[in-house]
Amino acid sequence: MTRPAAKDTAIVIPARNEEARIGACLTALAGQGNAVVILVLNNTTDRTGSVAHDIAARHDLDLTVLERTLPAHKGVGTARRIGCGHALQTMPALRYLLTTDADCIVAPDWIARNLAHLQTVDAVCGKVDLIAGEADILDGMDPHLAELEGIYRALVQDIYARHSPGCVDIADTHGEAAGASLAFTRTAYLDIGGFAQVRCGEDRRIVRALRAAGCRVRHADDVKVQASCRLTGRAAGGMSDALMARISGMDYLIDDCLPPADWLVRQASGKTLGPWPPLVPARYRLNVRELPQHIGILKDFRNSERLTPAPIASAASMPCSHLGTLLPGKGSANVPAGPGMRACPVPVDRLPAPTQTNASALPTVKGA
Repeated sequence: MTRPAAKDTAIVIPARNEEARIGACLTALAGQGNAVVILVLNNTTDRTGSVAHDIAARHDLDLTVLERTLPAHKGVGTARRIGCGHALQTMPALRYLLTTDADCIVAPDWIARNLAHLQTVDAVCGKVDLIAGEADILDGMDPHLAELEGIYRALVQDIYARHSPGCVDIADTHGEAAGASLAFTRTAYLDIGGFAQVRCGEDRRIVRALRAAGCRVRHADDVKVQASCRLTGRAAGGMSDALMARISGMDYLIDDCLPPADWLVRQASGKTLGPWPPLVPARYRLNVRELPQHIGILKDFRNSERLTPAPIASAASMPCSHLGTLLPGKGSANVPAGPGMRACPVPVDRLPAPTQTNASALPTVKGA
């Protein structure tokens, strides 16, 4: 009798009080591949665990449920790290680590598309849309302001693609790095020490670390996830906060990965941009109504450059290296380590005070 092949793929899902949504999340994963699903319950007081077990039994899903009580200063980053650590310890054939969120519904080919990309890159950032049946929440957004943010994001990504080493790949992609859809090879995950034990922002932080380590990161438009449109989220600074700000009619803060234009131009000109995505300190974030001025600055900068810019160093064709300085508990000079840190190798205080070319009305999954 032939023994079944050992499973080489783990899907880690952090969850806190998600009994209303975990069923749809797990059902979407059923039948997609020979994977182990690791659900990490973080300070959960409802029936998320029992609902998950029922769904797994109904769909023959290989599910492990880990229950943890975490201190206030920890959260989703710690939960993802716990889940990945469990996979590393219990799955000897493990090759791939994928993660999504409990309020998300992955596409029917989500696992297959991630694994296909991981044959040629070290990490994959999927594209996150809103659940179609809930998207009427966007009716309260100002389409003009959404368009401005979309235009500015495309300009910022263009500058990073042309001026930040190893970031040429982000041009004309969604550019997101959301925990709703991330995938890594086992080697890459271990090389950068895994997810940081933080309350939020662990997703963009790990992608910055991967790029700083010379890993190949792909922002794949064909890896798709739908996220909920709820306005009461589980992590501060997440998508729920972003949606709430954008439908409030207020002069909201744009995504915290979009720096002020004059700072960005200065860093690009001096070839001192750090890896994508940056993290803009709270005191330097832009309000959405300031964007016309900053869009003008970036357009002028782009138009002033030569049609064929000077080549930049790229890690696109290099494998992720094993770096002894990026083991668990250690970091990189380009990787933030707290809420007031920097994302680039220049002091935060040098940031100036605030003085897809076709934009989408969808908010980005961080910010506000």
